[in-house]
Amino acid sequence: MNQLFSTDGIVYRFLTTTGNIILATVLWMIGCIPVVTIGTSTAAFYYTMVKSVRKDVGYVHSEFWRGYKLNFKKGVAATVLLLALGILLGVELWLVLENGVEVSRIWYTLSGLLIVLLLLIGLYLFPVMSRFDMKLGKLCMLAFVMSIRFWYITLALAAGLAVTVLAQFYLLPIPLILLTPGLWCYASSFLVEKAMKAYMPKPEPAEGQDGETTKNWYD
Repeated sequence: MNQLFSTDGIVYRFLTTTGNIILATVLWMIGCIPVVTIGTSTAAFYYTMVKSVRKDVGYVHSEFWRGYKLNFKKGVAATVLLLALGILLGVELWLVLENGVEVSRIWYTLSGLLIVLLLLIGLYLFPVMSRFDMKLGKLCMLAFVMSIRFWYITLALAAGLAVTVLAQFYLLPIPLILLTPGLWCYASSFLVEKAMKAYMPKPEPAEGQDGETTKNWYD
């Protein structure tokens, strides 16, 4: 019984992990407050969840703000881009449906493809951003390629995210909002990491010709 409640016991580890998940979730929410930093905060959220919560490296609060700083500019740019495209598509669809505007099937097809493209990229972009040091365009391309190559993981991520969001809004108590996003990020990281391993270089990678490398999470 003493071993059960010791610092190496399952109860202690469970409570510590749960507390760290809640802390990371609160920090993510705070980081999202300016809206344009949603992507930055999400990248830092994933960075912290894998590095500090799963790998037990560093402290949650310090690693979160470190990841936030590392991904600030690209995160803001990605957020603004995705929000702009999403709002544009939303307004166009609203005008078509509300006002009965006649448009061609080509328009519907292109709009549908663009929505799917945004969703596919969005599932992987910020985890990829937290790990790889590339220009935003290449990060988007890598996220898209991963979503297609690992389509089974993509389906699992999309379904899991949808179930998590719906469960939080319609089934779970509101206070669990402090835990639910973190639990999803924690669980989904096991899937995303499998996909990203295919693109990880050997240990101690040399910087590429374009200055691209993976970020050292354990320095």
